[in-house]
Amino acid sequence: YNCVLCDLDTEESAQHLLLQCEYAKQCWEFIGVGIPSNINFPEAMVFLKDALHSQFFMEAIILICWSIWTTRNALIFNGIQQELSASRTVFMKELQLLTHRVKCRASHQFEQWILSIS
Repeated sequence: YNCVLCDLDTEESAQHLLLQCEYAKQCWEFIGVGIPSNINFPEAMVFLKDALHSQFFMEAIILICWSIWTTRNALIFNGIQQELSASRTVFMKELQLLTHRVKCRASHQFEQWILSIS
């Protein structure tokens, strides 16, 4: 199957969908990160950790991937063509829900981090 989020006629793989697809690259820009071309997934995680300079880097990675995945699924299963803003909305909504899981000692830092990417 080819990626439904871009016009590159590229086979959909996890690497393409979450890192190399133009749509995905724009999603990573939500948090101020540009993904290098042809980087593999393990290298990308190290790159993102260093680029984000935040103790919440893993939460950001997971939620960006989730927003890309849910956008893809909305298009495939429901025929809903999503704008980039829809993925950002999913990301921010899930990030806000995550505030309830952050330990008290880190909650202020987490809230400040959310404000910095809003």
